[in-house]
Amino acid sequence: MLAFEIAVICLSSLVLGAGLIGIGVATQWHLRKAKPYPMAAPRQAAVAAPRQPEPAGESLAGPKPQVEPAAPAVREPAAQAPPRASIRLGLGLRKTRENFLSRLRTALTRSARADDIYEGLEEALIAADVGVDASLRLTSAVRTKLGAVNDPDRIRGALKDEIGAILEAAEQPPGPPTAGPFVILMVGVNGAGKTTTVAKLAARFKLERGSVIVAAADTFRAAAIEQLEVWCTRAGAQIIKHKQGSDPAAVAFDAVKAAVARKADVVLIDTAGRIQTKTNLMEELKKIARVIDREIPGAPHEAWLVLDATTGQNALSQAKLFGEAVKITGIVLAKLDSTAKGGIVISIAQQLKLPVRYVGLGEGIEDLRPFDSREFVDALFSDAEEGDSGSGRTAAA
Repeated sequence: MLAFEIAVICLSSLVLGAGLIGIGVATQWHLRKAKPYPMAAPRQAAVAAPRQPEPAGESLAGPKPQVEPAAPAVREPAAQAPPRASIRLGLGLRKTRENFLSRLRTALTRSARADDIYEGLEEALIAADVGVDASLRLTSAVRTKLGAVNDPDRIRGALKDEIGAILEAAEQPPGPPTAGPFVILMVGVNGAGKTTTVAKLAARFKLERGSVIVAAADTFRAAAIEQLEVWCTRAGAQIIKHKQGSDPAAVAFDAVKAAVARKADVVLIDTAGRIQTKTNLMEELKKIARVIDREIPGAPHEAWLVLDATTGQNALSQAKLFGEAVKITGIVLAKLDSTAKGGIVISIAQQLKLPVRYVGLGEGIEDLRPFDSREFVDALFSDAEEGDSGSGRTAAA
């Protein structure tokens, strides 16, 4: 009986020991199987490490170095792109030149009689929108100079000289103030291109003179302020604005006051386009001028009338009536490239005795050119091929 109990105890011990051994083996197996998971963590961290800012050396394979080199590639072309050259006056006068020269050739070659030649010359000038008064004066001056001469080349040369003399007689340089900002009041009828002209002037003056402030005093036309703001952003000019419907004189006052405080070089005041026959609108211009003068004595130093060259002789009546409201000191002729009536430049100089300050020769912000009378006359009398040479561009329609 004792031996049996001993055998049972031994057997139980063996079974229990075997069970313990089996449990130990199973535990070790599970532990070894679980070890690869914590070992994999460093490999995942190595991939995620480039997103952390601290470890600079671990970012070699990460996404950050791929993003950083791309950023300058976006900025550099805009900074390094050269400004586009503005349209040459010869190209801008293409339509006017072709119209004028074709009529002039016909007038100079259709007859050998001097009377017929000068009659045709007068008709050619009127058709080019030089105006009746200016055409009669030019024809008379050429005939007085040459007498009965019927040589086409000499008549053409004398006409060129007379036109140049009229334009040069009207020239007068703008008078910038001795100190403080140079204030220019911009006026004109609706649709003349005044707002875009203001922006083009702002871009030019910023390059030539320094800081520019633009007063958005056209508070009447819907979206005029927003349009001017977009243009000023392109030109790099500051803008002073109020909400639509505000007093334009208050906007002009704030603009000149800001210009004094900020020591700006130029102030351009964009006013609402107005019909020149509306008395109340013209009185508004007078008010703007008075308010500006109170803040900066003698300002505005210039008042430029923006004329649409395509309107032809109607531009003269605009200039006369605007001149009754403010003292017009110069003309900016917009859309000269879009018309065959460029002879209006001669009519303005002859009748109004006003200088043309700038001419618009395209829609780009660079396409506003200072007017040069000699260059204009040379371009007007040049053959089309000669006037178009040296430029690969075409004038904007």
